[in-house]
Amino acid sequence: MAHDARQSAIARLSGGVSSLLGLQDLDDSHLNEGAANRLRREQIRGSIEQMRVFLAGNTFFAPTLSMQAWNSGINAVVIGWTVVMLLFSWRLFFSWKVTYQTDGNRKDMRRFVLETYANSAMWALGMVCFYPVVSGDQKAVLTCIMAGSLALGTVGFSRTPAAAFPYLGMLTLVSFLVAFGTGIATGSRTDFLISFLALVAGAGVFNAVLERAKSSMKAFNDHEQLVQKSEVIDLLLKDYEEQATEWLWQTNSALCIQSAPQPVLDMLGVPQHEATRFCLLGAIEGRLCGNSLDEFLRLKKAISDQVEFHDILVLITDVQDGMRRWIMMRGRPQYENGQFSGFRGIFADATMTVEAKKQVEFLASHDVLTGIYNRNALQDRLTDLDPDHEHAAVFLVDLDGFKQVNDSYGHGVGDRLLQVVARRLCDGIAANDFVARLGGDEFLVLMKTPQELPVATLTAIGDRMVRDLSQPYLVDHLDLSLSASVGLARFPQDSRDGEDLLVQVDLALYAAKNGGRNQCRMFVQEMQKGLQKRLIITERLKAAVAREEIVPFYQPQYSLVDGGLVGCEALARWADAELGFVGPDIFIPIAEQTGLVTVLGEQLLKRACLDALTWSTPDRGLGCPMVCVNISPIQFERDDIAKMVRRVLDDTGLPAARLEIEVTESVLIADTQKAAATLLELSDMGVTIALDDFGTGYSSLSYLRSLPLNRLKIDRTFVRDMHERPAQQIVNAIIQLGANLGLCVIAEGVETEEQRQMLAKMGCQDGQGYLFSAAVPARDVHRLIEAAVPQSARLKNAP
Repeated sequence: MAHDARQSAIARLSGGVSSLLGLQDLDDSHLNEGAANRLRREQIRGSIEQMRVFLAGNTFFAPTLSMQAWNSGINAVVIGWTVVMLLFSWRLFFSWKVTYQTDGNRKDMRRFVLETYANSAMWALGMVCFYPVVSGDQKAVLTCIMAGSLALGTVGFSRTPAAAFPYLGMLTLVSFLVAFGTGIATGSRTDFLISFLALVAGAGVFNAVLERAKSSMKAFNDHEQLVQKSEVIDLLLKDYEEQATEWLWQTNSALCIQSAPQPVLDMLGVPQHEATRFCLLGAIEGRLCGNSLDEFLRLKKAISDQVEFHDILVLITDVQDGMRRWIMMRGRPQYENGQFSGFRGIFADATMTVEAKKQVEFLASHDVLTGIYNRNALQDRLTDLDPDHEHAAVFLVDLDGFKQVNDSYGHGVGDRLLQVVARRLCDGIAANDFVARLGGDEFLVLMKTPQELPVATLTAIGDRMVRDLSQPYLVDHLDLSLSASVGLARFPQDSRDGEDLLVQVDLALYAAKNGGRNQCRMFVQEMQKGLQKRLIITERLKAAVAREEIVPFYQPQYSLVDGGLVGCEALARWADAELGFVGPDIFIPIAEQTGLVTVLGEQLLKRACLDALTWSTPDRGLGCPMVCVNISPIQFERDDIAKMVRRVLDDTGLPAARLEIEVTESVLIADTQKAAATLLELSDMGVTIALDDFGTGYSSLSYLRSLPLNRLKIDRTFVRDMHERPAQQIVNAIIQLGANLGLCVIAEGVETEEQRQMLAKMGCQDGQGYLFSAAVPARDVHRLIEAAVPQSARLKNAP
């Protein structure tokens, strides 16, 4: 503990002395080991370079100093000191040849400092031995030699402060003490003066050596920083040359390559040691690809004319990897004393930029999935059509059943199917025809002709598209079948504006899909009138929904077993003040397409539940009939049906058992998991669930087994055709299926007594249709209830 305290005190004292003398600027503790070694090496070498001459001079100075004391009674000391001094000086002279090769390690520095101590001690010993015994001229000569030794030695060692300051301190202190002691002994004022001059000389030399040492240290530090920065710059330049895409090049007046980075030379196949023999233009031309010849000629002309050039793009083949690269060049002529001396410029690898630009341009006009043109490119083509000099036909294609493929097999299969469809369309047209994908499963084919094509020819082309696209598809080892609907419009016969042509061909496609799909329809002017009427209906429909003018009518459902009234189906009816009666087959699809069906559906459900609460029955064993409400597939997809039904039942107070929700198979296909969860939630409330239009869609027995269904509804098309054996077999199969699964079966569209009897004989429980009653307004339901016969005990929905 005491030892550590002493060391700490010594360290503090040493620091205080260094600060007092101004030695803190010479501290090398901020340097790393490598830099410290370099500093020590430079210090030792610098001192040796200056002091070896001084050591050689000791051959003259040492004997001169010692001879001043000859015959003073100490001749043996004179001879001894002189011999030792000379031997020691020459030993240092030769040993410093080895020391000069030092790497600056601390051991070499310590040895060098010790040798300096010894050197100063030898001169100090001469002062001690000879100064007291000489007088007169001899003392003057001895003092001069000691002063010279002090000044020259200290300055010589000044490159190494660790050696210079001990050398200076020892000689100054000894000279002062010896002269001052001699003055006391002899009473000579001269000795006192010499002692004082020794201190003044020592202080002056100390200051000079200190400033020189500080300058040397600052120069070293500055040099180290410059070296570090240079190394960083060199690394950055090397890294830049290795990874950069832009390089500087220069030619001489003969246009030969004067300087260029290695990547440029490698790209052009020019050996580095022979670069100055290669003409820049010749090297580029040797690697040039033909489709940039025009740009190369522009480069050649600019260089020939000795004018500045910018952003010249040439395509070359890289010698290194055989890849084609786009090279962007800039250059400026150079002049010396008014004479042309060559070109200097930038050589940049613009391959990624050019390819990215091409990719952006491609994506701007092409569909990413199929690679054919997109809607943006189509707009440009349609805008460029000239009604006075060109004829064109536009075919708008929509795939029938594509959504089912997507839902059944996933979007990956659907995407690959679209790619196959695009290839079929491209294979079936001429090379100059235009094929685009507008989005989803819609495609457009634009055929331009110099003369008008006959209608028969155009419709034949459309029919061929339908046939081609209806052929089976093999995608991911899956055999897929779908059909296509095609709309056709002509330019300029149907429209002289290319963009308006899209509206017309869309109307033709709409007619093809409404007409049964899998066909081609040509635009006629009546379709335009239909579009205008549709727009009017849409606007009136928005107002009608806002004013709740669309109300439910009710078609009764009867038991085919006992004739009892079991329920009433709510059917939307709209009588507009301007349009008159608008059929649900017209306004319901519009409501679905415009999103109005969500609001309209909830309005009708609430109105139906409120009406059902008013259906009272006479005391004749009659039960209150259910109210049956259809839920649109669009409404089912967009709305939380279970939440909406619960809200309506809570608001109206209708018992859940009095409500039946009817859904179509398309609801189940769209999202089976969501549909199953929703229907289960409705069933848990006590709501009855019916599957509407069973057998007309993509029927699957798994739906009937896994979903909480209560009733199957036989579509009216099967009932209508029951006089034909195939229809009878289908109806009978549905009835038997329902019986086996414990489901009630109801037939729609019963219009004749013969149909009722056949259905009853097959085991169908319920029926509805014009044979019983058309849909009636809510006020007339009471009449139907009063006229009804008692229901059988099988009805489970009596309140």
